[in-house]
Amino acid sequence: MIEDDWNQLVIKVEGDRVMTWLNNELMADLEDSKIGEAEGVIALQIHDGGGIKVRWRNLFVRELAQLKTK
Repeated sequence: MIEDDWNQLVIKVEGDRVMTWLNNELMADLEDSKIGEAEGVIALQIHDGGGIKVRWRNLFVRELAQLKTK
């Protein structure tokens, strides 16, 4: 990572499972029933402190393809 370069963040949510990758490295893989039950908006959040500035670019949201069972 070069200072002042963009990070790549990928978030995958399927049911109650959430996986996140930062710059192609798996950072978190967890299950939470509250997430699995949720409906509504998608929010981008950071924690305040230290004068952090966050910018987003090339933001994509895609629905996961449904798995077909035979």
